[in-house]
Amino acid sequence: MKKFIIVTLVSLTLSGCYSFGNQTLKNVTQEDVKAKIVKGKTTKSEVLTAFGEPDKRITSDDEEKWSYSMHNYRSKPTSYIPIVGILTGGTDIEEKSILITFKGEKVSSYEFTSGASEMKSGVF
Repeated sequence: MKKFIIVTLVSLTLSGCYSFGNQTLKNVTQEDVKAKIVKGKTTKSEVLTAFGEPDKRITSDDEEKWSYSMHNYRSKPTSYIPIVGILTGGTDIEEKSILITFKGEKVSSYEFTSGASEMKSGVF
C-alpha cells in the first residue's frame, strides 16, 4: 500500500508540470541579463555562450534579432484533491523572454520580460 501511495503522489507531481522553450532562462533575472549584455559591446558569440541558440532569428537589411523564450506551467496541488480541485483548481504560469537586436556583430538593444500569472480552472 505504501508503494502505491508513493507512486501515485510522484505521478501526480510529475504530470502537473509542463515546460517548453529555452530553460536556460528559468533562473535568469533582469540583473543577470544586464550583467551579460552590454549594448555596443557584447558580441553574438558571447550571447550564444550565455543563453545558447536562440529560438528564432530574424534578419533584415542592417540588423538581426534573436528571440529567446521560456514557458513553465505547473498545476496547483489543490487541482488533484477530489471536490476541492473542482472548486479551486488551476495552473501557475511563468514566462520569460529576451529579444536581442544586433547591428553587425554587436548588441544594439535588448529587452527582457518576465511574468507570472494564474489560470483558474475551478469555480472560485
